[in-house]
Amino acid sequence: MRKYFLLTLLVTLALVLASCQPAATPAPAEEEAAPAAEEEAAPEEEAAPAEELIELDFVTWSYGVESIADNIRQFQELYPNIQINHKDFSWLEYHDTMVGSFASGNFPDLIYGSDHWLDEWASAEWLVPIDEYAPQVGDYSPELAPYALQGMTRDGNVYGLSYYADTMDFVYNESQLKEAGFDNPPETWDDVYEMSKALKEQGIAEYPIIMAWSQKEGAFPEAWTSMVFSMHEGSNALFDENLEPTFNTEGSAAYQVMEWLQKAYDEGLLDPASLTTAEIDQVKSMQAGAHTFTIFPQYNMAEVNKPGSGDYAGQFMIALMPGTSHSTVGYVRFYAMTPGAVEKGEDYVDAAWKFLEFFGGKTDGEYKVVKRWAVENGLGFAQLPLFEDPDVIDAFGQWGDVDVIKEQARLARAKEGLTTWYGAWDVFARAEIHKGILGDQSIMDTLNNMADKWNELKAQNE
Repeated sequence: MRKYFLLTLLVTLALVLASCQPAATPAPAEEEAAPAAEEEAAPEEEAAPAEELIELDFVTWSYGVESIADNIRQFQELYPNIQINHKDFSWLEYHDTMVGSFASGNFPDLIYGSDHWLDEWASAEWLVPIDEYAPQVGDYSPELAPYALQGMTRDGNVYGLSYYADTMDFVYNESQLKEAGFDNPPETWDDVYEMSKALKEQGIAEYPIIMAWSQKEGAFPEAWTSMVFSMHEGSNALFDENLEPTFNTEGSAAYQVMEWLQKAYDEGLLDPASLTTAEIDQVKSMQAGAHTFTIFPQYNMAEVNKPGSGDYAGQFMIALMPGTSHSTVGYVRFYAMTPGAVEKGEDYVDAAWKFLEFFGGKTDGEYKVVKRWAVENGLGFAQLPLFEDPDVIDAFGQWGDVDVIKEQARLARAKEGLTTWYGAWDVFARAEIHKGILGDQSIMDTLNNMADKWNELKAQNE
């Protein structure tokens, strides 16, 4: 009995002690997963290496250097990894300076080129054909004036994109012509002769015709050749496909031109000072109203018609070159690439093409740099679509008839015989033409002397 009592007492005491303990927290049905360890931080991506700076040397003659610098600035903003190092030389020194540089193995990457140096420089491999490195240059060809494309092409390869292109234009003083009783400009050289006689007889101009035909004047042979082209239909006015002279025959276009010039000189219609006159004096003489007719590069139109430049400002007009074909000489200056860029590798060639296209082609679908030269400086151009540009029409319309300018560009032709020896022949021909005009020798002697010199130079260079 006593054992039972003690057992009961112990159980009761245990129950009391148990009831005094805090309630246990039930275990979760599934232990929550521990927070995932933070993923190991990915290594930071390495910054893309900066594009390699590409430096291109660019050489020009000294015209519009401030505009060139600004165009370079805009190009470098578009292509920050391309640096253009620009240097310029006087036009009078440019050819010889570049030849000396090339001959010593120093090739700037990009340069100004010209149609009358192309054969000399390309045959010596001082220039490279752009279409062999950037075939897309051919996309521009259909939009270029034919004479300009011809002037940048040799053996079927294109060597440039045009910076500036122009024509030799026949210019007349409209006010003086109307004063003499003529409402329309001359269409033939016979018209020029008859109108000049009337101008002289009426005392409007003592010498109605002035030319800048000093033997040192570069535009002299271009003006003479323009007259020959205007009296000849088609090609081979001076040379055939084999570079044989075609001009030294009686009755040829060259013969007719010399006959006309001799007559105009003898009758006091062509100012005798023409044979010693430089271009700047020719322009000033026209501005003063001393003469009615002349031939000069088109860019001079902006100067002679500049407001305030003289009593006849705004009265000078371009007529299509008188003659049966109305053709004239067109010439082109262009951006070109040398072996210097090619030897540095593909990246440099690619950078050079970007430069060429920016300066001589399109950016965002527009000929921006060429248009700028046209609008701001009055420079002619080879890119025919610009004749439809309102800004160009407005700018050129201030000093000329845009439709006539466009038509003369369409009819213009590149000079024939542009060979490595053309320059030497050109200088010789100037003196011979003077002798023919003065009557110091017969016309046929003049032309035969010119042909003999050509053949001699050709034999030396073949």
